[in-house]
Amino acid sequence: MKKLIIGATACLMTIGMMPSQAQDGPPQFRPVEMWVCSFLDGKDQDDMDDVYEELVELTGDARYAAWQLTPYYTGNLARNADLIYLGAWDTASVMGADLANYFANGQDAVSAWDETVDCQGLMFASNEVQANPPADGGDGTFMLTVSDCKVEHGNTAAQAVGAISRFNDYRVANGVTIGTFVWFPLFGGGDAEFDFKLAQAYSGPQALGDSLQWMIDSAAYNVRNSISQGVVSCDESRVYNGMTIMNNISAN
Repeated sequence: MKKLIIGATACLMTIGMMPSQAQDGPPQFRPVEMWVCSFLDGKDQDDMDDVYEELVELTGDARYAAWQLTPYYTGNLARNADLIYLGAWDTASVMGADLANYFANGQDAVSAWDETVDCQGLMFASNEVQANPPADGGDGTFMLTVSDCKVEHGNTAAQAVGAISRFNDYRVANGVTIGTFVWFPLFGGGDAEFDFKLAQAYSGPQALGDSLQWMIDSAAYNVRNSISQGVVSCDESRVYNGMTIMNNISAN
């Protein structure tokens, strides 16, 4: 069953999915659900596409967006996962209304989901550092990297996000724009070995390669390390191919 409020997820291409940090006042957050899923015996992507059709119809025009991530470079961290379902609501109040509709009217979608995949869910509060660049090709596909990050002793989460933001500003000043989002655990976890996840969205494989080449040619990793040293540390990124399922959230 999909939206059990233990869910959590992500940001992604085609629009600036996550809300921008407020220029005045506290940072703004968007609820994001993530479902890590494996196909049941005899089920495959065609069956999942049928489930998505049910979900799109049920969601209607609610301000919600969803994507599927397929593991690409993930090592052993996602060895049992066939896909990750990501969803994001425009606001927490929109989430509440959408979940109420789901619980009241989503029996067919629930059954289709449960008959196709076995999933574990989490929910995050997502804060935008950098809006997504324009997507390549207009087909709603993208690439996403995700890292687990820890705030170093003696620092705050705000200082850690500030370090990420400063390196982002350095990238942008050098002509490299990557959708950058910080996901704080909200529901469904327990004993997490990270303080937040750093998600970065690319418009496609070429954009991912070009960004890596810039990091190498300019030795920008030295700038990143200098900014983050003693403040925040992140593990190696996992890489996913993504496709857009639905998107009812307008760009900010």
